[in-house]
Amino acid sequence: MTNLTTQRATNHTAKLDHFLHTLQQAGLRLTSQRRAICEYLANTDRHPSAYQVFEALATTHPDISRATVYNTLNTLQELGAIVELSFGSDHTHYETNPEPHVNLICLRCHRIVDYHGDPGIDALAQRVLAETGFQTVAAKIDLIGFCDECRSQRLQEIRELAKSATRQSPQ
Repeated sequence: MTNLTTQRATNHTAKLDHFLHTLQQAGLRLTSQRRAICEYLANTDRHPSAYQVFEALATTHPDISRATVYNTLNTLQELGAIVELSFGSDHTHYETNPEPHVNLICLRCHRIVDYHGDPGIDALAQRVLAETGFQTVAAKIDLIGFCDECRSQRLQEIRELAKSATRQSPQ
């Protein structure tokens, strides 16, 4: 295995251990369904919705219920192991990556992509500490806008509307 592969495997193992420990701390038994949910969360780089978690696990775990998925995600979220990214009731996703990064959130397709370049979080945390005495222990930055694909699609729609309006206007 390469260093990157080893690092990812270690990261996934650490995430899984953290999720399972969080559920145990909440007094929940580690059923096969809860373990499967935690394994899914630890192994995804996406920002899944509860429905996506359920759909991904339903074929291999036919005994899993939507209620178990929702309750497990809710418990993990309430205890800070995952973060809810909510865009209205139909667009709730979960952040499973505890490392500092920026979420790029598309308003049109609701896709969420992690940006791992240096967003200046450390410098900001140091400036906040110096100016206010507030010690940052975690940071979450969301940039909300339009992904390249949706921006391109929207520009095409605007061009088509403009053409249509030009053809329909009296001369």
